[in-house]
Amino acid sequence: MSPGLQGLLAAVAVMAAAPFLGRLLAGRVPTVALQMLGGILVGPAGLGWLVPSPAMDLLSKIGLGLIFALIGLSIDQSTLRGVAGRLGALGWGATLAVGVVLAIALPLGGGLRPIALVVALSSTALSTLLVVLRESGEWGSPLGRLLLSAGTWGQLGPVLAVALLLGSADPRTTVLSVALVVLVAVMLAALPGSLSQTRAWGWATTVVGVSAATPLQLLLLVVVGLMALSAALGVDILLGTVLAGLVLRRFLADVDRSLGLKQLEASAYGVFVPLFFVVAGSRLDLASVAAHPWGPVLCLVGILLIRGLPQWLLYRRALRDPVERLRFVLLVSQSLNLPIVVGYLEVQAGLMSPQVEAALVGGSLLSVLLLPAIALGLKPCGVSAMGRAADDPPATP
Repeated sequence: MSPGLQGLLAAVAVMAAAPFLGRLLAGRVPTVALQMLGGILVGPAGLGWLVPSPAMDLLSKIGLGLIFALIGLSIDQSTLRGVAGRLGALGWGATLAVGVVLAIALPLGGGLRPIALVVALSSTALSTLLVVLRESGEWGSPLGRLLLSAGTWGQLGPVLAVALLLGSADPRTTVLSVALVVLVAVMLAALPGSLSQTRAWGWATTVVGVSAATPLQLLLLVVVGLMALSAALGVDILLGTVLAGLVLRRFLADVDRSLGLKQLEASAYGVFVPLFFVVAGSRLDLASVAAHPWGPVLCLVGILLIRGLPQWLLYRRALRDPVERLRFVLLVSQSLNLPIVVGYLEVQAGLMSPQVEAALVGGSLLSVLLLPAIALGLKPCGVSAMGRAADDPPATP
């Protein structure tokens, strides 16, 4: 068996086994964390069955793009407005400010850029948070609404920071490139409104309706197209993929009932997204973690200080119950996608040592393994885990 096929088989086996293991653990450990742990097991640091290759990296990068495209697609503008939206924006701004102060005050040593570490630790794993809210039945609760707003800002803010602060060495080039990607996205988003009454649009609609596969192919074209444009301009693909999700909302008349979107979600969460987490796990340098075992723990403490502490202070009026506020802090502090991405980008650019990357990824993995489990353990007994309201959005796989 060729090494490539062996690696793909190992990755698919981990992807298929993770949901069953998650059920045995009563849902206390997110599936994405189990996929990463499986990647560590079958990767070079474990059994050696999965050795990352350019082809595997490309497939996992598509998975990463689809994660953020679906996050952009799921963003409801109402979560960015109102009291909850303002608190979420202030919360992420306070997170960034605390991170900068700590980066200046503490002797971080070499092997990293302080701003990269701050951006990585300031994020919220929105995809994991959405799953926790749906499975706990708290989607429509006051706590759930506050978490959605804080999590959305905690995902959008770091993505924009990655594009602006960790991109090209020339700030003017970076700003112009980001502006061009945004302009293309705005032009794409305006197409449905400007062309909906034309004969060409009607003809295209009939073509799309002939085959169930065509909507999926067009949605993928928008996502991969904006990914490619971002990469060509030297902008991180995360910004392009989030914008792709926002653009897709304009093309879908009914997001909740779109067949093409359901196919896209099935393809993403069935294949590409799990593959991203398995490959990310296989890349974790366990030798560095073993040599510096306190590194991931320190990163977890940094996440709680930078992301959690400002929220505890800022939400003292919105969440007067200390237990509810503690649950909020724990859930909004879980972080996974951005630390993986920032660590990978910085190592590739020669700006972060593999040892620091291993500590960063290990700390983020600990945050997803531990913080939601503790928060769920603190949930009052009166809140039903199966109590999802009828008007809640359908659960994403």
